[in-house]
Amino acid sequence: MKLAKRFSAGAVITASFLFQALAVHADDGAPSFNGGAAQDAVNPYIQGVINFLLWFVPIAFIASSLIAGAKYFFMDEREREQKPITKTIAHLGIAALIIWSAPLIATIIGLTH
Repeated sequence: MKLAKRFSAGAVITASFLFQALAVHADDGAPSFNGGAAQDAVNPYIQGVINFLLWFVPIAFIASSLIAGAKYFFMDEREREQKPITKTIAHLGIAALIIWSAPLIATIIGLTH
């Protein structure tokens, strides 16, 4: 029952965004997509997600690096050769940079100003 209520609330919110984005022009009366209104309706939510990612990603990267370092410290010599710490930290760093570039990606795509 709770899932149905969440789904219906999500459908209502999505429908309200779509109705705000559709506008009827006076010249021909055919409905068309109003991209500016859609962007203005979605922009506060996207900006909130971007702000959270910019705040959370460095903390998550540091915590993940410390956990990976602790696991590496307790490995025996054979496991250390198979799973070097530099490779793990490099993967974490690349993932952090990709997520941290979310504002640039959103600007390039045109989701934010």
